[in-house]
Amino acid sequence: MYFNFLRQQNSKKSNLGDNLYPSLSQFPLLDAAINEAQANIQAPRGLIQNAALTAISVVLQGIVDVRKPNGQVAPTSLMLLAIADSGERKSTVENVFLKPIRAFQAKQCEEVRESQLVWKIKYDTWMVRRNGVLKAIAKKASKGLPADEEEKVLLALEKEAPVKPKEFKVLYEDSTSEALFYGMYENLSTAGLISSEGGGVLEGRAFNDLSKQNAIWSGDSITIDRKTAESFELVGARLTVSLMVQESVFSKYMAHKGGESRGSGLWARFLICRPASTQGTRYIGSQAPAWHHQTQFASRLEHFLEAGLVCFRENKKEKQVIRFDSEAARLWVEVANDIESRICAGGILDGLGDHGSKLVEVISRLAALLHCFEGFKGNISMSTLQAAIDLAKWYSDEFIKLFGQNSKEKDEEQELNCWLDSFRTTGQRFIKKNYILQYGPGKFRKKSILEHVLLRLVNHGAIQFFNHPGNKAVYIDLCPWQGGVQMMLGSSQGTNFFSAPGI
Repeated sequence: MYFNFLRQQNSKKSNLGDNLYPSLSQFPLLDAAINEAQANIQAPRGLIQNAALTAISVVLQGIVDVRKPNGQVAPTSLMLLAIADSGERKSTVENVFLKPIRAFQAKQCEEVRESQLVWKIKYDTWMVRRNGVLKAIAKKASKGLPADEEEKVLLALEKEAPVKPKEFKVLYEDSTSEALFYGMYENLSTAGLISSEGGGVLEGRAFNDLSKQNAIWSGDSITIDRKTAESFELVGARLTVSLMVQESVFSKYMAHKGGESRGSGLWARFLICRPASTQGTRYIGSQAPAWHHQTQFASRLEHFLEAGLVCFRENKKEKQVIRFDSEAARLWVEVANDIESRICAGGILDGLGDHGSKLVEVISRLAALLHCFEGFKGNISMSTLQAAIDLAKWYSDEFIKLFGQNSKEKDEEQELNCWLDSFRTTGQRFIKKNYILQYGPGKFRKKSILEHVLLRLVNHGAIQFFNHPGNKAVYIDLCPWQGGVQMMLGSSQGTNFFSAPGI
């Protein structure tokens, strides 16, 4: 079964840093490229693994879907997040694996520029003709004369409008959601939203509309309504999202928008990792690094990019559908049911139902991507599915460490403390506890929840309780590290004590 069986596989995994990584040895092309990058860059393996899977997802998502044993056909797009601080070589890792895609895209964009120059001349000429007809219609209308002939000419002109050549644009880096979705509508409907410094994406507008991010991950059509321009619909689009962010940036995002993003199911769709740092162990050798396996990896990426380019030029929308063989299908069903059983009260996924409900979907996508990228024939085999399970289990463990019960408590502390910061920044030091119950964030207006979070903040030295003489109410010192509370209580006149909200 999913969790029990995989705990028995740990002896087959390699230990790098503090993390146990699943073996990918049965995928020689991918495994060799990751190992080579690990040796040469000496970055955390989780970052390298994410970058490699990002590249594979980007090049395959537009030409391959996966049919699950329950009959549903799903995209193969992945969403990935790696949390790592400055100095972990995030940009270097990303560039190694995405460089072939960027080079291929640049070459195609250069070629289409020539076509766009020709189009621009034709379009300007067409606009001159169109404006001339519109002026003729306006002139007759001003005199109350019919303009039937001119309207026929205008209709014919509209049908002759030159079509702007589309770009084979695959990667969008630190893009807003508006630019991303419109670019996918105007050009290639398959894309990767990439950022090695993902704070700009998280803090920007790319994740403003979480429902659209979730819908496009599921392969659903989305409609983009715009106030100042024509609205449009994205049909059959595929999007890979890959972010690398610093711990502080991610914590800040979760404090402000964590509840909303978790509630929407966004993070449940992500393969998330927070690998141990390799800083302090990255020693330099005397020989120049070799990139033989990375060259082979790049060649494989280019093979699928060429296939995607052919589909793009021929306007081919249908994708190859990858299936599971009979043995793999049986295992898939067992794993799906086992995961479901772990979501119940007391199970390892208790409180993480959003994550559990997406796990088998993620496993299916990983299996299809690994199968196709390595060039395996026929349907997805049981061994490939098992490797995908191992990989998904590793990411699931990372998710549980990040969002499990202990993490939930940490998120609650951060969220409430962030709200209290709004008073600290205005110079207010004291607040009545009941004020939080009345006006604080919604989840903390329940006394039992608030009590637990406040006690944890007290234990961490972020706040302190006290009573004002002659007053039964409980007050909170927002800056206990400043000291002097007893003195202020003894001479509250002339202090800002009574200026705090709720007091």
